[in-house]
Amino acid sequence: MKFTIIRSKFAEALKGVQNIVAGKGSLPILQNVKIEAYGKELKMTTTDLDISIKSSVECIVEEEGATTLPVKLLFNSIQKMEEGPIEVEVDEQDKATIKAGSAKFRLSGMAENEFPRLPQESEASIYTIEQATLREMLRKTSYAASQDDTRRSLKGVLMSFKDEKLTMVATDGRRLALVEKEMEFAKTAERDIVLPFKAVQELQRSLSGEGDITLMVQKGFICFNLGNLTIYSKLMEEAYPNYRQVIPRETKEKIEIDRELLLRALDRASVMTMDEAHSTKLIFTSGKLTVTSAASDIGEAKDEVPIKYAGETIEILFNPAYVMDPLKAIDDDEVSINLNDGHSPAVIKCSIPFLYVLMPLRIS
Repeated sequence: MKFTIIRSKFAEALKGVQNIVAGKGSLPILQNVKIEAYGKELKMTTTDLDISIKSSVECIVEEEGATTLPVKLLFNSIQKMEEGPIEVEVDEQDKATIKAGSAKFRLSGMAENEFPRLPQESEASIYTIEQATLREMLRKTSYAASQDDTRRSLKGVLMSFKDEKLTMVATDGRRLALVEKEMEFAKTAERDIVLPFKAVQELQRSLSGEGDITLMVQKGFICFNLGNLTIYSKLMEEAYPNYRQVIPRETKEKIEIDRELLLRALDRASVMTMDEAHSTKLIFTSGKLTVTSAASDIGEAKDEVPIKYAGETIEILFNPAYVMDPLKAIDDDEVSINLNDGHSPAVIKCSIPFLYVLMPLRIS
């Protein structure tokens, strides 16, 4: 195999795939990138067996072929070279010689036939959505997914394609984030899938915000096609809990507040939260929210924010980070906090089809 490619194009394509490799101690070939040079195109694939990612880039192919090379070492070598054409030649023993100007590297690879095959595409449910829309939906929900290995069913993001809309949900049992977007898809394509958190992270890195992305869902896995980049991921087998039952059907009080002012007040107050007590008290009174945090024997913090509210006083305790997370993810100038009392779940809403349910803390 022999091909010539511009250094920056090679580096950019490698950058898109290098994050998906298995950890040390796994099969050695899972540390490699599969490289295929055919026609006028170079294809590169990496996998950790749960997620696979493939990128393609134009190049000049002098001798067609395929191999696998250590992806981290290859990427670092390319990064060190001067900008311009790079010549790569791989012999029958899968040893690669990489030359650019006066620089020359040699890397030992492994035969491409030992590399795991990508899932075979067959009959699938197909959806198309703007990259920017999908990226924003993930940004508004993914932070609420569980990181607890003992709650595996919550270690992912639910994507529900039903009723001519995509509903995306993430929860860790203490909070829940939900966002919806109207979509067109076939009635036969209605389904729920749970995307593993690692796939969510890779998507957030890869989505450029320009153009559409095509989703193809088959039994057990999903494929995201971004044009020159394709991501394959296994889907979680665990059934997602009935999230609707934790969303309050109604709330008595609606409090409107400037999002940025609330975020700043919570950030200042959170300085006083200690490891053993991540709690901040919110006191809602007519026209004013008082935010307080205290660390025993150390100090306390207090801030006040104007609000649109004329009801009775409500005091409620929250983990401040859990309140700040959705405020960072949405862009509205104003949000509403919907409450019944100081012991029931709160619901944060804004102008888009988004809601965030948060359980209050109970400290004895």
